[in-house]
Formats: sequence, structure tokens, C-alpha cells
Amino acid sequence: MKLITEEERAALVTRPMRRQSPVRTMLMNMNVNDILMVEPKDWTWKTATPAFLCRRVEKETDRRFECEAVLQPPLGWVIRRVG
Repeated sequence: MKLITEEERAALVTRPMRRQSPVRTMLMNMNVNDILMVEPKDWTWKTATPAFLCRRVEKETDRRFECEAVLQPPLGWVIRRVG
């Protein structure tokens, strides 16, 4: 255990103390114009794409995202925070 500074804390990716998807954690820690590449191995939901999670986060917060599917290898999704 050790004490850390506010700058060190800001550099850490954190999540609330509850069960939460790693993708949602990354969405909540993104700054405006950050881009996240989600690969199929990172996405375990069978009935929805990451765009579904983006829309849910948009309803709960003031954040806005653009979600696109990648059609060539490596396959996956690209998410950009726009607001």
C-alpha cells in the first residue's frame, strides 16, 4: 500500500465498485476525441453490439459517442467520444 498523488490517480483507469463491463469502464473514462477499438474477443455480449452500450451510456450521462463497425481485419468496432 502506498499514498499516491492526484496526477498518478488521474492516470489510472478506474471503475465504480460494482459489476461492470470492461468496455463500459473504458467508455466512462474516455475524454472528448478519444478513440477506442473494441475487438470481438473483448466483447462477450451475444445479442448486442457496443453501439447498444454507447446509446445506454448516452441516456444515463451527457456523453456522446460515434460507433462504427470495422469491416476488414482486425474486425471489431471503433468508438469515438464526440461530446
